[in-house]
Amino acid sequence: MVILSIVGTKGGIGKTTLTANLGALAADMGLRVLLVDADIQGSLSKFYPLGKPAQDGLTSVVLSGRVAESAITTTVWDRLDIIVCDAPRRKFSGIETTDLEQFIQGRIDAPMILRKALRSPLIEDHYDLVFVDTPGAQGPLLYTAALAAHRLISPIMPETPSAREFRTGTIELLVKLEEAQALGITPGPLTAVLNRVGHTNDARQITQEIRDSYLQMKGLVTVADTLIPASVAYNEAATAQLPVHRLKRRADRGVSPFDTMHRLVWELIPSLQGVYAGGFAEEGVEA
Repeated sequence: MVILSIVGTKGGIGKTTLTANLGALAADMGLRVLLVDADIQGSLSKFYPLGKPAQDGLTSVVLSGRVAESAITTTVWDRLDIIVCDAPRRKFSGIETTDLEQFIQGRIDAPMILRKALRSPLIEDHYDLVFVDTPGAQGPLLYTAALAAHRLISPIMPETPSAREFRTGTIELLVKLEEAQALGITPGPLTAVLNRVGHTNDARQITQEIRDSYLQMKGLVTVADTLIPASVAYNEAATAQLPVHRLKRRADRGVSPFDTMHRLVWELIPSLQGVYAGGFAEEGVEA
């Protein structure tokens, strides 16, 4: 079982869309996938139609430090389940979802909360992959979600302000996560994914500058070879509550979302290389 947390230190970079599409594609490849909405904004919880709502969600997981069956909701897609972010005013043991940051901050075991919960036998026995969507700002919930992962993935948009924020925020996040080594926790490697890359010369130039910049951070951050082009298909898929690879297999220009998402999954999880939606992996997934 592999846990991947999609992280970022600012909003609007496409974390939720990337989380939802990676998770649904992996499920269509035949893997058992769990999505975790660890952002109190709750966008991932609304991305796909759900089955019968579970009694509990993120708050119960954080407060109890474990994942019970009562916290897992099915989606309409086969092999794709989710731990939803609770309703904004829902209480569990007297604590509202909006109080989670304060609750985690007051815990001596804060870095371990989601790490321990997502490695429980229930998760290990029932899922091959776990994708965690995280808050868009640094704080206790982001830290515990990031430290739960075997690998971190961070979208970055090819815009100068966004790239600068990513570099500064990423360094700050990695430095903060390094503190967990005192507890015997080694943060997973971080892969940046260039997202919404336009077809302009300016976008291509900034993309290259980002790649060159992160070559200097060898050992800290790697940049995925696969980039996600700017395309209305991703917004159309989100509006239709569909995985983008199901919405559009052919591209109007350039590479189709179907091909892009497959290439990205293959790069992030090499053991899935050559497996397409509708096919099944013969062996277990390895980080």
